[in-house]
Formats: sequence, C-alpha cells, structure tokens
Amino acid sequence: MGTADASARARNMLQRAIDGEVELQPGEVAEEIELGSATAAVIGRGGSNVAELEKKHGVKVNVRSEFQKARVVGKPDGVAAAAKEISAIAKPILEAEAAQKKADEALESGESAWQVDANDDSEGW
Repeated sequence: MGTADASARARNMLQRAIDGEVELQPGEVAEEIELGSATAAVIGRGGSNVAELEKKHGVKVNVRSEFQKARVVGKPDGVAAAAKEISAIAKPILEAEAAQKKADEALESGESAWQVDANDDSEGW
C-alpha cells in the first residue's frame, strides 16, 4: 500500500487529475477566464469549441461548468490567443446578460421608457 504520506500525495494527484488541473511544464503558463453564463457557448456542442481551441492554439483548455471558469494551459503565445478567442465568444453573451439585467432593474424601478402608467388618460399615439 505505501506510507500515509505517499497515499495522501497520490490522492491529491488523483483529485487534481479529476479536476482537470494540468501540471505546468517549463515554459508553460496558465490563465483562468471567468465565463459566467457563456460557459456552454465556450464549450460548444459535445466539447467541439474546446477541441478546436486546443488544436488551433496547441493548448489544454479545461472548462469547469460548476464554477463557470476556463483554465488555459500551454505556451504563452498559444494561451494568449486561446484566451482572446474565448473572451470573444463570451463577451457578447455577457454583455447581453448585463443589458437585460439593467433593463429589468429599470423596469422594476419605474425608470423604463417603456413603462406604462395605468392612470394615464392620454389617447395613445
């Protein structure tokens, strides 16, 4: 079986592998990117976007859906290019979500230009 220390190290290594953590090799960097609600779009159908990013940029991309984050590992130029592409996928989704939230808040506060006053006696248009 081995010593308790060796068992603990093995358990730790196994958990890191399950979590998708990749040990950095010399000359490699890692970047973590917040995805929010764009997580599924970044992953793509059946992981197709992740596979394409990995192949195109020579990096390893690990998306943790439960944390809505992506971790990109590889050579600095590949990581930077992949991170830029991931951000380009996520940005419009996150901006639309933020705009919707702002519109919802305006509607609830009565500041919306589209708010209708039930006591308004005007004839309409």
